[in-house]
Amino acid sequence: MSSELRIGIIGCGEVAVDTCMAIGATDNASIAMLMDTRPEVLRDLAEMYSAPTTTEVDDVLNNPDVDAVYVATPHDLHVPIGVRAARAGKHILMEKPIATNLGDADTLIAACREHDVALGVAFYAQTDANLNYARNLVRAGLLGDIVSVRLTYLGDKPAAYWQGGYSQRVHTDWRTKKDQAGGGVLIMNTIHDLNTMHWVTGLQAKTVYAQVDTLATQVEVEDTVGAVIRFANGAIGSIHAGSALRGGGHGDIRGTRVFGTRGQLILGGQVMAYLAEPPEGGEPNTWQQIQVPGGRGGREAMVAGFVDAVLSGKEPPVTGAAARQALEVVLAAYRSSQEGQPIALPM
Repeated sequence: MSSELRIGIIGCGEVAVDTCMAIGATDNASIAMLMDTRPEVLRDLAEMYSAPTTTEVDDVLNNPDVDAVYVATPHDLHVPIGVRAARAGKHILMEKPIATNLGDADTLIAACREHDVALGVAFYAQTDANLNYARNLVRAGLLGDIVSVRLTYLGDKPAAYWQGGYSQRVHTDWRTKKDQAGGGVLIMNTIHDLNTMHWVTGLQAKTVYAQVDTLATQVEVEDTVGAVIRFANGAIGSIHAGSALRGGGHGDIRGTRVFGTRGQLILGGQVMAYLAEPPEGGEPNTWQQIQVPGGRGGREAMVAGFVDAVLSGKEPPVTGAAARQALEVVLAAYRSSQEGQPIALPM
């Protein structure tokens, strides 16, 4: 492979715009082709990145100038397209969630292994410098034993979101449908926080009990979630999530708190630490912001991490297995709510 990863974009809706910007900011990557079933969605990106366009997935997969694909379609299409890409020998950066059920996730992971292509998933924690610093604090034992975690997503999505996302770039209602989206606020949003929690803490969920419902939105998918997670080490976690919480969180919109016997972490817009025995130079028992000098985060760091891994023949920072782990907790919550009882993991 050359020193540049040439990426084909499959699905040019809202989130793909941000990913294209991240690819454009990555020195060793370029956009080789743009695909969407709606030609009008392709025009602005084609002009911006001087890339050829198509309305057919096969045109991307059969293009010898495409080394890898980024898939940003409705969730139910992730695995069918991903498996085809693997068979075509293309490396894959899959938008989250990896799939809408565990069987499909396993199918995609196996296909990538069989055809010797890399599979990365678009979560941010693994390539975020500040979150990796927090992870190292946990690994060094500075939090003590983790006893509790709290995951929060307090969203107030406007009605228009369900017909075209926040940007209204593509007018479509797939987000409203269980068979296409796989679910609502849990699989769309809170799954990011589950991945972050897993990465930073290393905790493994043992049982999940949840209640999910659609209480304030005229859609099929859930807009309100309450869940309790018991972890293998004995810790207890909670999820409080909603996408129709009027007024949002007012300063507490999203994030994860990790409580240990010797300190606490806040993993949100800012990464904060309160430690009884901080690293050298830190004040004990005082809240301090974690800010790694020159550290990267967000979508640019995620894309750069994937590109660097593929070009060097290494495993992507966010593996299919990591994405599956977060998905399994989401699906356990859905099943728990349906059955009215805790669900043991692995399912």
